[in-house]
Parts: sequence; C-alpha cells; structure tokens
Amino acid sequence: MALSRTRVRRQGLAAAAAIALIGGLFALPSAQAEPEVTPKDVENAFHEAEAMNEQVNQLEVRVKQTQAEIDDISADIKHDLIEYNRQKAELSAAIVQQQMDAPLGPTVSLLSSGDPEKFLDGLGAVQALNSTRADALEQFGETSKELKNRRAQLEDRQAELAAAKKDASAKQDKIRKKYEAAKAELKRLTAEEQAAFTSSNIDMPEVDASGRAKIAIDFALAQLGDPYVYGGTGPDGWDCSGLVMKAWEAAGVSLPRVVGDQMAATTRISMGSLQPGDLVAYGDMSHIGLYIGNGRVVHAPYPGKSVEITGLSGFSVAGRVG
Repeated sequence: MALSRTRVRRQGLAAAAAIALIGGLFALPSAQAEPEVTPKDVENAFHEAEAMNEQVNQLEVRVKQTQAEIDDISADIKHDLIEYNRQKAELSAAIVQQQMDAPLGPTVSLLSSGDPEKFLDGLGAVQALNSTRADALEQFGETSKELKNRRAQLEDRQAELAAAKKDASAKQDKIRKKYEAAKAELKRLTAEEQAAFTSSNIDMPEVDASGRAKIAIDFALAQLGDPYVYGGTGPDGWDCSGLVMKAWEAAGVSLPRVVGDQMAATTRISMGSLQPGDLVAYGDMSHIGLYIGNGRVVHAPYPGKSVEITGLSGFSVAGRVG
C-alpha cells in the first residue's frame, strides 16, 4: 500500500514537471523593450537622410546637364537636316537635268559629233561635271553620316535622362522613408531632449571679414532662422549646399550645386588655416557649411531646424574659394 502511494506521488511529480515543461514551451515570449534612443542616434538618422539628399541633388545636376546636351544635339540635328535636304535637292535636280539634256548620258551626244575639237572640249566638260558631282555626293554622304550619328547620340542621351530621372525619383522615396524614420526616433526622446535637438542658434554674430568673403557670409547670416528644406536653394528654405552655393553667388562666384563638387572647386587647406569665408565639410562629402571665424560655422543642418550658427564638430575638411 505504501509502495502504491509512493508510485502515485512520483507519477504526480512527473506529471507536474511535464506540465511545467509544456507550459514553458508554449508560453508567450515576454515583450522586449525597445533599445534606448539617444540624441546622437537621431542626429545620425537625419544625417543619413541629408546624405541621400545630396545624392538626389547630384542626380538633378546630371538631369539638367543631360537635358542641355539633348537641346544642343537637337539643334545640330535640325541644322544638319536642313543641309541634308538642300544637298539632296541639288543632286536630284542635277540628275534630272542631265537626263533631260542627254537621256542616254552626256557622253553619247559627243560620240555623234564630227568635230574632234568639239568632242575633246565636250569630254573635258563632262569629266569636270562628274568630278563636281562626285564632290557633291561625297559631301552629301558626310552630311548623312553626321545626321545619323547625332540621332544616335540623341537616343543615348534621352535614355540616360530617363534613367537619371527614375533614379532620382527612387532616391526621393528613400529620403522620405528615412526622414519619417528619423522623426519617429526624435519622438522617442524626452521632451527636454527634443527641444534641445530642434533648437537653433540664430543669434547674429560679429564677423571680421572683408571683400567677397564678407559678402558671402553676410548673405548666409541673413538667412538665419530660415527652415531646412530638402533640395532648397532659397529664398525661404535651404539645404546645406544650396545655402553655400547662393551665398558665394551673391559675392559673384559660381559654385557647383553639391558638396563634393563645391569642395573640388576650392583650394584645399588645413582645418588649422581656416579664414572667414572658407568652406568646411564632412569627410564623406555629405554636409557643408561656411566658416565665419572663431570656430563657428553658418549652415543649414537638417529638417526640423533652421539655418544656424554651430561649431566645427563633424567638419573635417576645408577649402578656400577663389
């Protein structure tokens, strides 16, 4: 009887263990807490979107350049086509006239001439005519070849334009998604962190500059408080390279549209040699600003902020305009 009770107790313990094991296997996993987001994480998220914005800016430059090439090629084709039709008409008229004057060919009429001198003079004239016509045919062939080549170039540029527009559209969609993701991360910061992240230093500083550099800086400082806008080149919204381009444009200097090209148009200098008006950029050419002296930079940072004054943190390369 005791043995029976022991066996029952063991069976009960085994059943309880089995139930516990099964419960463990099928228990719902506990919700994992989302990783903590820091202001630096949010800054990086916005920076990724801005870096892609510069890629879109580069594609838009390519679109404009390709469209300009298409316009030039189309003008060339129009000119070539006029010349082609003119030469074709002249050759056609010459052939028709020849057949009207001598249906069996110009040489046949000479064979019936009994005057040797007339025959020789006429033969020389025919040879000269054929030589002239040969030159005309050669020119016509060259015009035809040029027209064909230009039409092939036009097709290539049109295909390139369509590809660039498609690529730009796809990247713009990615920018929107990255921007929305960045905004979502921003909302996970504390209210105090959000306020600090979106605040901009727009206090007008005193700048010791002269000449064109002063004009460029004054223009950029006049935009303090204007919002960051993807692809913005003013007058009421700016991205980083758009602000730099327009600032130096006000000083009479034409700079390219995007960060990498802007820096390539300068003379590289060390960060320790900075003077007001110099350009400063991130090493990956994703962001740029205008140095105004005393370790300060005026720039258009990222969506949610305005054109502001900041320090040199993050900027690692520098260039001097002109």
